[in-house]
Amino acid sequence: MATAKKAKNLKNLKNLKESKKSSNSGNKKKAAGLAKTASAKKAPAKQAPAKKATSANASKPVVLIMAGGKGERFWPRSTVSTPKQLQKIYSNKTLLQETIDRARAFTSADRIFIGCNPSLKKAIQKGHKIPDAQFVLEPEGRNTAPIIALAALQLESRFPGSVQVILSADHFIQPLDRFAESMKAGMTLAQQDYLVTCGIVPTRPDPGYGYIQPRKSEVLKPAGWMIEQFHEKPDIEKAAGYVKDGFLWNSGIFLWKGSVILEEFRKHAPEILQPLEKTYKSAAALKKVFPTLPEQPIDIAIMERSQRRAVVPASFQWDDVGSWLALERIRSESADADGNIFAGEKTQTAAFDARGNIIVPNSKRLIALLGVKDLVYVETDTSVLIATKERLNDIKKLIAKLKEKPALQSFLQ
Repeated sequence: MATAKKAKNLKNLKNLKESKKSSNSGNKKKAAGLAKTASAKKAPAKQAPAKKATSANASKPVVLIMAGGKGERFWPRSTVSTPKQLQKIYSNKTLLQETIDRARAFTSADRIFIGCNPSLKKAIQKGHKIPDAQFVLEPEGRNTAPIIALAALQLESRFPGSVQVILSADHFIQPLDRFAESMKAGMTLAQQDYLVTCGIVPTRPDPGYGYIQPRKSEVLKPAGWMIEQFHEKPDIEKAAGYVKDGFLWNSGIFLWKGSVILEEFRKHAPEILQPLEKTYKSAAALKKVFPTLPEQPIDIAIMERSQRRAVVPASFQWDDVGSWLALERIRSESADADGNIFAGEKTQTAAFDARGNIIVPNSKRLIALLGVKDLVYVETDTSVLIATKERLNDIKKLIAKLKEKPALQSFLQ
């Protein structure tokens, strides 16, 4: 009996360590090379031994899609009632539907949950078939740490021992098979009680992203490293140095066991977890306590403090789709010879001596460009935005001006 049990344990350990290696062209090939390098060395002896979930519920991961953002940088398409995650930005699917399909590459539909506020629930259900039971509702936005803690409590009670995967509803990721491979590697580390994030190999110095400094001396299997430090959004010079030194972009994709993240909340952010532990089963009680919770991102509340943090280098293409400028990267292959991008469907367009413009129409009218460059044109049934690329980051200032005029409030709703 002892021999059979030992053989079974060895077999389980072997299964835990298996993962596929991937390769790709350009930056994807570099990411795959990093993953291969990370998996080639032995993990240090001081690492905690793997702990396997024993519950039948732990066989498949549970996914929380964060879908509660306002998306003001995508106005006029993104409004209060239909924010950017419910818009078709780079394909014929909404950003949320793209994320749901992405999650189904590694788990089942009944294990995909949507995190948002109650006011968005009906709008989401109108265009997406999400049952009531698959929502994690935050009474109001308090950044990411409170809703992740709430979801951890609710999902761990329903799926004890499962790995929980946190995805954002506004990412662009391709191809799906490479994404699924990275998730598999991340889940293996999560089952070993690490808090795992997915690191993106930078394609450029970008001050708009946070950076992860991997501890290259501590390699984890099947792929990844312990994290030395998180670096918040730097200036362009620091960003260039981070890229040169092999830092990774912080994607905001996380994987961990529910029990482990709750343990970390108890240790590092009890002021968030303790009130939720008493109220997470009651919507009425939650409504009272949630607005009193600290408004903190998960990075600051937990990831920057934890000693369990690990990073898996991604082998897929990624973009956070933060503004209309993302279309230059996501749809670069569809640009004309002068770099103009037309993102509308069935739209008649013409351009003469026009360069580097982003056009997002909403009608079948002809849109003709003459002698203009670096403009962003976005059209809806009720509003049109015309801006230079250089000033697009000031769109929130424009929205603030619109809010000051009662007659214009309807154009924001």
